[in-house]
Amino acid sequence: MVYGARTGVPLLVGLSIGVVLALLTSDFSWQHSSFVRRCPAGLFSGPAIAESPTDYVDNAEHWKVVVKKLPMVQPNSHQNAPHPESKVVRARFAATELGIREKLIVIILGQSSLSVALNASIGRHVPRVQLFVETSRIDAEMATMSNIVPYRPNGQHAHVSIFNSIFNQTLHENYDWFFVIPDTSYVNPFRLNDIVNHVNWNVPRVLGAANSDGNCMLQGGILLSNPAMQSLIQQRHLCHSIVKPSDHEALELCIRHATNLSCSNFVKKYDYRWWKVEDGGDAAGASAVHDRVLTLSKYPGFNESLTVSQLLSDADARSLHEHFVRVEITKIDEEIKLLDLESRDLSLANVDGPSWPTAIPSYSKAPNRYQVSKWEYFTETEIFRNKPNQNVEPLDGNDLLDIKEVIAAAKEMVLKDYSTKDLSFFGLRNGYRLFDPRRGMDYMVDLIYRFSDDLNGESESVVKRIHLCRPIVNTRLMHQVPYVKEDTDVTVVIPVQSSDDATALRKFIRRHRDLCISSPVDNRQTRIAVVLRGIDPTTARLIGSDLSDLKATCKSWQMDTTLLLLRSEVKSFFTIAALDAAVDHYGNQMIYLYLSPYADFHKEFYDRIRINTIKHFQVYVPIAFSEFHPQIVNAYNILMESEDKMASGKSDSANLADNMFIDNEQPVIERLRRLNAMSSDKNKLEKVLLVHKDQGSFDTNDFSVFSIYGDDYVQMRDSFREKYGEGAMFNMLDLAPMFTGHSSFHLLRAVEPGLRLRYRPKMCSTKLPTADYARCVLSRSETLATKAQLAKIIFSHLSGKS
Repeated sequence: MVYGARTGVPLLVGLSIGVVLALLTSDFSWQHSSFVRRCPAGLFSGPAIAESPTDYVDNAEHWKVVVKKLPMVQPNSHQNAPHPESKVVRARFAATELGIREKLIVIILGQSSLSVALNASIGRHVPRVQLFVETSRIDAEMATMSNIVPYRPNGQHAHVSIFNSIFNQTLHENYDWFFVIPDTSYVNPFRLNDIVNHVNWNVPRVLGAANSDGNCMLQGGILLSNPAMQSLIQQRHLCHSIVKPSDHEALELCIRHATNLSCSNFVKKYDYRWWKVEDGGDAAGASAVHDRVLTLSKYPGFNESLTVSQLLSDADARSLHEHFVRVEITKIDEEIKLLDLESRDLSLANVDGPSWPTAIPSYSKAPNRYQVSKWEYFTETEIFRNKPNQNVEPLDGNDLLDIKEVIAAAKEMVLKDYSTKDLSFFGLRNGYRLFDPRRGMDYMVDLIYRFSDDLNGESESVVKRIHLCRPIVNTRLMHQVPYVKEDTDVTVVIPVQSSDDATALRKFIRRHRDLCISSPVDNRQTRIAVVLRGIDPTTARLIGSDLSDLKATCKSWQMDTTLLLLRSEVKSFFTIAALDAAVDHYGNQMIYLYLSPYADFHKEFYDRIRINTIKHFQVYVPIAFSEFHPQIVNAYNILMESEDKMASGKSDSANLADNMFIDNEQPVIERLRRLNAMSSDKNKLEKVLLVHKDQGSFDTNDFSVFSIYGDDYVQMRDSFREKYGEGAMFNMLDLAPMFTGHSSFHLLRAVEPGLRLRYRPKMCSTKLPTADYARCVLSRSETLATKAQLAKIIFSHLSGKS
């Protein structure tokens, strides 16, 4: 009894405590008629468990096994065993994956310097030329060639080493056709390309001139397709035991045994023609090949030959190549003439008659609805151009001469018609013209005619429409274009000669600093040279401080800045004085970008400056986007917003009228001030200048921004001074006359969306030359505002007075 109590009491107490703890730490509830027991796992989990408590449902029908993967343990640096999950990633080439190969390789078996001559003549016309030369025959001239493969016979025939080299270099895998020829024979590359481009390479073929045994003779060349070459390389071991008196005969027999293909001299419509000079008839053996090319060309079939032998010197190879080049050019000219005739015959079926140039679509047919051409309407006195700010202009100058010549040519065409002999010319009704870069200047002219016996005007007029074209007859192909790089140093020259320019320059420096911060690292050298004249010392010190801050911020751009001061007593043309100071300071071996302080640009603008400015060849003058007058644009926007609010009933018209009303004595500028005073964002920072038709326009009359090499600038300046005198250097609007008057340099004018010019007042001095003054006035008027904006302000001003 005692022993049982001593054993049972601790057991019962332990079980009781365990049951009580289980009841205290458990929660029982009923959900959807199922007994669910929730176990707060967080009470028993360690700190490594970060998951939310999991509900365990006491239902055997709804369970799943969750297998947790063990965390991957990275091997230590001292462990040499590779990671079990690691893979060896090998680079793959698209040509290998897709089975893309070159079309042809020419294998030349070299023995002398003739290999160099053949490589120089046919190498530029075929994808690849590979020379195999015995080591003992390689001289100093051959040793400099990069496509030469030396080999050692080692007592065997040469083809054993050659085929082993082809296999080691995997040449048999990379080409569709293989042409094997000794250096004593010439191959016509044009005829060879014609064959390989029109014959299927995927069929085992061996083409050449067969001998009596059915083997292709190496002297005439052997053309093998890719499957034939694959068989030759795979079965090349059959050729090791061939015994022949010469390497050429051993190679011919090897190709026959390894490929098991007979030599064929015809495929599709192409004959394999080998011209052997020794069999040339009466002229055989008379002299060298280069002396007999003209004689041989008279024989039928010589010009269509694929190979010609026997070559004795480099002159033979050069003469044959020049002859076959002339033959190919003649064929191309004949094909062009035939194509021209066919195009003319087809053009006769056009509704509007034959087109010019041949095979070019007629001007009346637009390629699509987005490229509908805009014609210019003209009369005998006026012309209506496609300009945003001006509709009609008086017909004068070159335009007047152009229209007179067109009318005279149209009258001559009408007189050629026999049915118009009783008609008399009365005048031009109207006309249209359009410039097409593919054709020239096209015209449609309507001429008014009346009968000769009714000149009093009582009879009805007859209108004749004539289509004319002034073709482009003077074109030039640029065979050699200079090479340019994008890592050239650029020096930006910014002129400042007024307080307004100084204020604009400080904003320019602030924008440039933001551009450096937001852009990645640029390792190219960029310098900013600010040239001052007539600026007070305080403003100069502020500009110098801003430049130092810019240089410190733009270290990643390799930025350098400098401040150049010019004497105020010197009243020379400021553009030339600023460029002279910059060139004297930095030298003339870099690009100089003359930039306005009102400019705003993107980083890509520097790249286009480096590409489009070419030393001793081209000057780049971009067409910048010029901002309209901000007050006019802002006033126009306010008027449009007010009208929209009034139309929708959201604004009081009386309030608008009170702010806009002015007296009859006040000018229209007062209206602009009142309207701009109504703007809600007048105290905001400078707005971003967007390229939009209501914000500005591309000013083709502005030459204030340009880039040029220092050497070219010095040469142009001296040439202009010698031609027009020193006085012409003081009275200029810009350097446009200097650029356009130099015949040895090209001038590139292109629209530059990344370059924007903030609005600045343009002063046109009457002392300028007539052409410069007219261009200045036109530029000032076209960059003021659009016609719609000006009309809105003026009509609002007139209604305010009433």
